[in-house]
Amino acid sequence: MVLAQLRHQRGRFVATLLAVAIAVAGFSLLLSAARGAQVRATGTVQANFRPLYDILVRPADAGPGQIGFDQVGTRYGGITLQQWHDIQALPGVDVAAPLAPVGTFMQTVRLPVDLTGQLRPGLPQQALRVLPTWLSDRGLTSATDGAVYLWATGDELELQPGEPWEQGRMYTGDEIPEREHIWRIGADGSRTEVCEALARTIGMTDPLDPKHRKDLACWSSNPRSTVEQPQRAEVYVAFSLPMVMAAVDPAQEARLNGLDTTALTRPATPGQVPVLASTTPAVDRQLQLRIDRLSDGSAASGAAGVRLDNLLDVFEADRGGTVDERTVDVSDVYRQLLADLSAPASDGSPDWARRRTLVGQYWLPGAAGAAQPATGDWGGSADNGVWYNPLPLELTDPHVRALPRVGAEYTGPGSVPPVRLQGIGTFDPAKLDAGPPLATLPASLTGDPALTGADAASRTALGNRTLLPGGNIGGPAAARPTLLTSLSAMTALRQPPYAPPPAAASPGFAEAPINTVRVRVSGDVGMDKLSQERVRAVAERIQQATGLRVDLTVGSSVAPADLAVPAGVHGRPALTVDQPWLRTGVATVVVSAIDRKSLLLAGLVLVACVLAVANATGAALRARHTELAVLACLGWPGRRLFGLVLTEALALGLSAGLAGTVIALAAAPALGITLQWTAAAVAVPAALLLSVLAALQPAWRANRTDPVAAVRPAVSTVRRARTPRRIAGLAWTNLLRTPGRTLVGVLSLAIGVAALTFLAVLTIGFRGTVSGTVLGDAVTVQVRGTDYLAAVLTILLGAAAVADVLYRGIRERAGEFALLGASGWGDHLLVRLAGYEAVALGTVGALLGTGISLGLAYALGGALPGPVWLAAAGAAVAGLLVTVAAATIPLRALRRLPIARLLAEA
Repeated sequence: MVLAQLRHQRGRFVATLLAVAIAVAGFSLLLSAARGAQVRATGTVQANFRPLYDILVRPADAGPGQIGFDQVGTRYGGITLQQWHDIQALPGVDVAAPLAPVGTFMQTVRLPVDLTGQLRPGLPQQALRVLPTWLSDRGLTSATDGAVYLWATGDELELQPGEPWEQGRMYTGDEIPEREHIWRIGADGSRTEVCEALARTIGMTDPLDPKHRKDLACWSSNPRSTVEQPQRAEVYVAFSLPMVMAAVDPAQEARLNGLDTTALTRPATPGQVPVLASTTPAVDRQLQLRIDRLSDGSAASGAAGVRLDNLLDVFEADRGGTVDERTVDVSDVYRQLLADLSAPASDGSPDWARRRTLVGQYWLPGAAGAAQPATGDWGGSADNGVWYNPLPLELTDPHVRALPRVGAEYTGPGSVPPVRLQGIGTFDPAKLDAGPPLATLPASLTGDPALTGADAASRTALGNRTLLPGGNIGGPAAARPTLLTSLSAMTALRQPPYAPPPAAASPGFAEAPINTVRVRVSGDVGMDKLSQERVRAVAERIQQATGLRVDLTVGSSVAPADLAVPAGVHGRPALTVDQPWLRTGVATVVVSAIDRKSLLLAGLVLVACVLAVANATGAALRARHTELAVLACLGWPGRRLFGLVLTEALALGLSAGLAGTVIALAAAPALGITLQWTAAAVAVPAALLLSVLAALQPAWRANRTDPVAAVRPAVSTVRRARTPRRIAGLAWTNLLRTPGRTLVGVLSLAIGVAALTFLAVLTIGFRGTVSGTVLGDAVTVQVRGTDYLAAVLTILLGAAAVADVLYRGIRERAGEFALLGASGWGDHLLVRLAGYEAVALGTVGALLGTGISLGLAYALGGALPGPVWLAAAGAAVAGLLVTVAAATIPLRALRRLPIARLLAEA
């Protein structure tokens, strides 16, 4: 009887068989692709599983949880030398490399600006203005500094030195000796004082106020002059760079990352801190110079003996005209800075040259946190700078880090600090071993800690580039170390007069200088449980021996966290950036799971197929309700009717499973997929299970068949329904007459649209990849071609389910359509009625699927950029168009209704 029934309804049987076969074939192919992706992912994770070091040891009071990359480098001290030696002596420890951040030092290059070419020959006096503007934060910050002026004359200038400093004497503001005087010698021998310098009170000048950062130089082309060099008209601009210093153990550091530390092993010279300097700067800073020529009237003011303070007022009021513009990049200045650091401090060098590598004071930037005003203990300022090293003007921007200062204020030559920096070599961060590229870790000497925009507005403001450290050492990006010294040499910077402020002093600031110890375990460490247990055992020994905080870094990955950057006073808008944090144990989670997205899509294919087959089976059962009722009248029990329907489903599943296997075998080579035998083996069981699940509800209905159903209509009416006045209202009423069937069609289409929309959102809005957190597990979703195959297959099954809903509705309501046709409705009105039903099903399903996918994309990626909405709209329209196209088949059946026969039967 089952075989006869299948032959009698061979059209429906073949259509349903193909749907199930294609669904299980797609499931097998997607499962094979997911397993292949897992094999590739496992190889990638295996290659990146072990980072540069396996264990990170931090002070005992370091907090648990994720580790901020900048937190490791912005804490000063906490681990003693003895604790480090105890770690070295433990069995299983191959490398124990300590890292002790020292602080941030301001180093300045006295940058000459040659203005000879901008002077006009033959004029008695002329004046030029150099206006510096500092650019950082990818050009978003533009800070205009105090101007530097050049007054040039053809008259003879004579320099008269002022009262000299007395070595060892501490001066008060009233006792500061006079600075040098400059005299202009006229043609008649008259002497007029010009360019008189101001006797500024030391310690009272604001180093970040552009009004106090102005300067003026006098120059004469007369060969008898004793002021500057007559061959060249120059002014000087101070270009300061923050440089982060860290102390390491030379031997352990060399074993960890291959750093050539030979120079650091030599005994240090008293009064000097030997440093290895990075070959590349870690600062994004640029200087733009605008050169203006002032009016002849302003230039002539200098010949009248006007004092410097009044002369500056005259020059400031003169708008002048721009005659030249120049740009100085940080890389050009950095090369000169390296030369200055390595130059010997001889007594014959100029005073400013000898002083610029002296360490008067330095800063201890803290970890990034809440925004705070740009206030800090900048220390004393002399000659437009701190120890002749002016601070970057960008420090006036709001800070997200505390900036405690270490060291004493400048109070004259008698207070010259005892320590200077002495360059003994360089190191190239790009040549150091940084570990696998996908397993970056904090406490690294390589790579810039760049921050990426966390939202669309921030990414647009940064030009889709990263935010790098700039002149503001209290800013969001913490620079990597650019100066390295030894643990023994750094002690000179941990003793008086370099005493830390109470707020910045970690417990044992001088006695416990180490911040972290990076431990590498002996032997190979893989993903196997034995290797992980060896690492865990070493970590436990370290904790028991020292009491320090121990974190396992093997198998870790980077997880971003949002950081709010306030708007700056120099043009930078408010930003939100992703700050890198270390998340431990991510690799094991990735390896232990298959590509969940592909499995989800494969599962959606099966779900859509179940809905489609359930709808088809239910429709077939409704079409046979009279037949089943007659069988019930003849004495067939419910269990026999249940078995009849279920047996038909099993026959369908077996045939579909075999057909699906053949389809999968044929399609795999064309799709570039290696069909896994385990995936191919599940085709037949999956088809059987799918068919049985789809048939359970119809079979249960058959089990409860009432003999009276032989005379009951297949379609029930809606109670208390309002009489529709339009064709669209009638279409909606017809859909509500069979809510279960309508719901199946909507859900089938919604599943397909949701899958297609989600993939389109990932591809267009997130460039094929989106990272986020789902139930605490870090995930990264990536789109592949097989995923689109699954989505298209799902949406086709959904469209087929909608078409089947329409077709069954037309067949069951054929008498109604015939009556409407007989009463004067033309074919175009009947088609409009059924077409409205198709559009209503497609619209509801498309909107539901789009909403689900957008919600999932928001949960993974946060704010949705504009292209995401366009992608979602496109996928929804595509789903609706596919549905309308599928509806053309039942609409054709509507035109072929035998109206006369149907009216006669009624």
